[in-house]
Amino acid sequence: MSTGIRYMLLSIVSFSLMHLCVKAIPEIPVVQTIFLRSIFSIVFCYIAIRQAKVSIWGNNKTFLILRGLVGMFSLVCFFYSIQMLPLGTAVTIGNLVPFFTLFLAFLFLKEKIAHIKWIFFAISFAGVLLMKGLDKELPTLGIILGLCAAFFTATAHFVVRKLRDTDDTSVIMFYFPFVTIPCILPFIFTEWKTPDAREWLFLVLIGITTHVGQLFLTKAYKHEEVKNISYVYYLGIVLSFVYGLAFFGEFINLKSSIGAGLVILGMVLNILA
Repeated sequence: MSTGIRYMLLSIVSFSLMHLCVKAIPEIPVVQTIFLRSIFSIVFCYIAIRQAKVSIWGNNKTFLILRGLVGMFSLVCFFYSIQMLPLGTAVTIGNLVPFFTLFLAFLFLKEKIAHIKWIFFAISFAGVLLMKGLDKELPTLGIILGLCAAFFTATAHFVVRKLRDTDDTSVIMFYFPFVTIPCILPFIFTEWKTPDAREWLFLVLIGITTHVGQLFLTKAYKHEEVKNISYVYYLGIVLSFVYGLAFFGEFINLKSSIGAGLVILGMVLNILA
């Protein structure tokens, strides 16, 4: 097993534990969870910027702020979808990012996309529709939020591609919490719930696992080509279903399993193409 794949596995486990922690504290408002997560992130990012000895404000400020905004929208939508849907379902839908990235590249960069990839996208999207159509217990809003999370994440990746030519990675990461904190702050005063000891533990773990996951993800891409580690990425979906069953008793019925299977099939075929 290569170093890059090992780093990717550690990243996947870290992010999957973050998803588990978010699901474990439904009593804490999502905006409060995101606010506290952002406090952790901004501290870690500031330390990284100091070590890199670069300007904290960056160069392409317009795109840096845009990166922060779409990242915030993605996180809000994803965390709400985790609370509303079974964990495995929310993570499966949230992993449709590559297809939305292809769509944005086609729309704005005029990149030519192989026709077969559109077919694979249709397979995955049909899986999402089947999950809702066959399983009436899944809330429509939760699925829509999951799709929005995937779209905004793809938009964030799209913006980062632009920023790589002008700004350091630590600065790009810094703008995420830097923009999120003031945008979320007004809602904190109306929705704040004082966490108990258990909830504080999960909130701290969310901050730690997020940073560790991002750190190992960055290392993975530095040590290995994207195409060689993309296969490992979808282990996170499997872990989310395992966590959902083991910790929350979320047994996925046959109807939802068919839809989730189509989503995963389309994504895997896209990687293999």
